[in-house]
Amino acid sequence: MPKLSLGRGNRPLRIGYGRIFHEANAFSPLPTKREDFERFHLIEGAALEHATSLRGQELASVVPHAELTGFRQAMRLAGGVETVPLLSALAVPSGMVERKTFDGLVDELVAKITAAGPLDGIYLALHGSMQVAGLDEAPEAVILRRVRSALPTGARIAVSYDLHANLSEGLVGPVDVLVAYRSNPHWDLVPTGFRAGNRLVRVLRGELDPVHAWRKLPMIFGGGTTIDFLAPMRSVFRAMRRMERDRRVISASLFMVHPFTTAVPLGWSVHVSTSGDPALAERLADELADLAWAERHEAMPDMRTVEEALDEVKHGHWKRLGPVTFVDADDIVGAGAPGGNTRIVEALARDDRGLRVFVPVHDPALVEELWTAPLGERRSVVIRGTPGYDTPAVPLDVVVAARATTELGRLVRLDSGSFHVVISARPPLPIHPKFWAEVGLNSRKADVIVQKNFFHYRIFYAAISFRHIPVISSGATSFADVRARRYPVSMHPVVEVPDWRRDEAALRAMTSTASLP
Repeated sequence: MPKLSLGRGNRPLRIGYGRIFHEANAFSPLPTKREDFERFHLIEGAALEHATSLRGQELASVVPHAELTGFRQAMRLAGGVETVPLLSALAVPSGMVERKTFDGLVDELVAKITAAGPLDGIYLALHGSMQVAGLDEAPEAVILRRVRSALPTGARIAVSYDLHANLSEGLVGPVDVLVAYRSNPHWDLVPTGFRAGNRLVRVLRGELDPVHAWRKLPMIFGGGTTIDFLAPMRSVFRAMRRMERDRRVISASLFMVHPFTTAVPLGWSVHVSTSGDPALAERLADELADLAWAERHEAMPDMRTVEEALDEVKHGHWKRLGPVTFVDADDIVGAGAPGGNTRIVEALARDDRGLRVFVPVHDPALVEELWTAPLGERRSVVIRGTPGYDTPAVPLDVVVAARATTELGRLVRLDSGSFHVVISARPPLPIHPKFWAEVGLNSRKADVIVQKNFFHYRIFYAAISFRHIPVISSGATSFADVRARRYPVSMHPVVEVPDWRRDEAALRAMTSTASLP
């Protein structure tokens, strides 16, 4: 066997890396603007290079290391690779991205690719469920097409997606290496970037010859909680790892779609890539689709109304073990909702049941009104939530107890009876207990903590919160609204679909010409 060179023409490889990452909610009244990226994460060049080193802070306000750091570690271990930092942009999930913001970011990424000189390849960390106002196709497909056109002939592209991506032909066709997160909650950002980088180098060195197969399932919900290490999805994730132990398999991925967009068509997807063996890729894609489809009847946890949930905590024993978590399922900021639902506060105002409840509410106007109010002052206020969000106004007598300027913006704590409302100038995301600590609240002493996130908070509250109750009200992440939508084919669980194969080819074909209404 001939000795493999380090790169092309016996020179080191040059591989660029970057990110344009956003998960959009088409039902939020808050558009995503450039300042939302600038505020959270928008870096380039030398700053990106430092941030993605082991001494840096790639996503400082969330995790120190993420996909791009993992990619760079893969390159370091591969040896003979020059990594070229390009552009990295990420905003908190929210409403659709403004067209001018999206176009500007893509223009900047392409300009940096052009200025970088000849590249052998590029790695991009993308989400897969971005939506851009006025754009009639998947934004990630536009990014990949423009990046491909800016690269030299023969250059290779590796991409990673969130496992809630809405996979389409435009997200698969232009790429050579495709991997997804393998955990939910997403703790494996670094390993995901490492896997993508490792496979990209092996492709460039002639060790792998990637071919792809993927399936689009007529399925919106299923899999219970969809947490990777719990039943029923545990067996599916184990199957993907088992597939990848075959040396012929480059990657196996599952995508449990983010349903809160108006993208057409939606649906769970699977993807398998093998090295030079299309028949194996097709067979494993069918096998993985069968495994995911088999879990479609595993329903999400039972939902409670706000009143039912409060009664359960009042009369139950769970609060003795630590705070009970209410997951505000219709207003999940982690899925792009604005966080301005006032219905839990409304229920507490009627009867707080003597429970010590911590509630976050997006209400920028009230934050502005109270920002200079003396601490300890009693006020009669009206909590209105996010402007344009169609949520009830709630009159409340409060004490202005604390305020803070944090990484997530301005917070004001209002005490009323036994409960505490923390109003925020930006959509609140209390994933970490420090959110409450910054306004003087101790999470361990709460009876109930309201979360605006489906999964990720569990990582940080695992030692103190042992009961989690999904609560329904009304908002941008309403599962009832998703079920009520019209779909181009019969879709589980809206209707009973006996076999995913019946409409799969048609559903997948739609993604080649998918448009947004």
